Amino acid sequence: MSSNRPVRLNAAPRRKPRTISKGTSSGKGNRPRRPVREDSWTLYWIAGILLLVLIGLIVVCIKLPEIKAYLGHPDQRELAGWQEPGSHLPIKHKKSHEQTQDERLAHLRAKIEAETRNTEEQSSASKPSVASAPRITAPVVVPPPERAPELTVAPRPAPTPAPKPKTEAEIPPVAPPLVQPVPASPHGAPARALPLDPNKLDTERIAAYQVALERMHFSCGFIDGDQGMRTQRMLRAFQKSRGLPTSGFLDPATREAIGEPGEPFLSYTVTAQDVASVMPKPQTWRAKSQAKRLGYNNIWELLAEKFHCTRGYLKALNHDVSEPVAGTEVIGPKVFPASPIPKAASLRVNLAETSIEALDGSGRIIAFFPCSIAKDKAKRPNGALVVKSVVPDPDYTFDPALFADAAKAEGLTKKMVLPPGPRNPVGTAWVGLSLPGYGIHGTPEPENISRTQSHGCFRLANWNAEKVLKMVRVGTPVDVEP
Repeated sequence: MSSNRPVRLNAAPRRKPRTISKGTSSGKGNRPRRPVREDSWTLYWIAGILLLVLIGLIVVCIKLPEIKAYLGHPDQRELAGWQEPGSHLPIKHKKSHEQTQDERLAHLRAKIEAETRNTEEQSSASKPSVASAPRITAPVVVPPPERAPELTVAPRPAPTPAPKPKTEAEIPPVAPPLVQPVPASPHGAPARALPLDPNKLDTERIAAYQVALERMHFSCGFIDGDQGMRTQRMLRAFQKSRGLPTSGFLDPATREAIGEPGEPFLSYTVTAQDVASVMPKPQTWRAKSQAKRLGYNNIWELLAEKFHCTRGYLKALNHDVSEPVAGTEVIGPKVFPASPIPKAASLRVNLAETSIEALDGSGRIIAFFPCSIAKDKAKRPNGALVVKSVVPDPDYTFDPALFADAAKAEGLTKKMVLPPGPRNPVGTAWVGLSLPGYGIHGTPEPENISRTQSHGCFRLANWNAEKVLKMVRVGTPVDVEP
């Protein structure tokens, strides 16, 4: 009998009818179990092997210290709790891998004592025993535990005896310099820190480089912390002497050639002798000729000349000092100690630069000093000259012909001799030249060097004139260039 149900073309295939095992009903009976696949047994074996390997690794890690001790030195085996098979000592295991050093040493000590007792018993069994003889136990040598090194204080060396002072007869006489070096104060100089940035050329750092060059006898005239015309001329001379580009400024190459200036200031205590060097200023030529010495006009002039600086700059460094007296402590440029004064083979006067250069035998500049020259060009010498005389701390001959106005006002008709001193018209040094009436000398007004003109000579600051006096000798060539 045929079915009238239509056939679906896109119908899914019918499932295979489920078979019901015997003994079970078609309802809620137990279904047949699926057979176990062979792949599942392989996974079980692999998991078991991995578990065993993991357990083995854990055991090895726990026993690793003992294994290392056994493979190492025999003493380390005992310290680790290892016992050789067949040993008469009972096996002692470590409590933990963090056993302390003291416990290990105690265990090693017990072992050594037991071995010592066994040795004594064996020796006593082989020899006749003496009841009255005491048993002598060998000392047990146990290495001491490691300790932190103790700090030891080195013994203080015995003070060296002070040298015996020399008598006056043993001390050779030394002529003091005309401008006394500034001694350091026993109290120490107050700290005046320079800026950390060496490229920051403020007033104090410029003054520090001026001081450093002053010690090398390259002078800018006077120290003032200003990189002006005189400082630029001095820097060009220094750059030529070192083979550097002549920029005239404190460029990096020049600062490197000078070196770190360090502390450019020191402290100085005014002495009673300094105060005594200040004398009333004579107002007329006649009064000057009658004075015993032409000293400083005031204490600030004296201190500025000691420190090779201007009075204004010195007062700025000591703004809290109104008028120094004996015992007053002031701060000034540290221009001493300086390099030894070299001997010049020749001098070169540059009229255009208003400067004097000291040269060595090869023509290299070894010193530089600003100077003043004659205002009247007709009075300026030119050409080759020679040093004819060298006179320290000279006197001065007043000639009415050179000072006609002053001579007429005072009614002076004859020459007069003025006493020496720092305020003498030629200062504290005179280097006479082969041209009559001309020379290189000091000045009573150091701050006007390179600013005013002389009557024809070459005028220097007193401290620089004294250096030139020590550099030359009679016969030293002096070349004057326009």
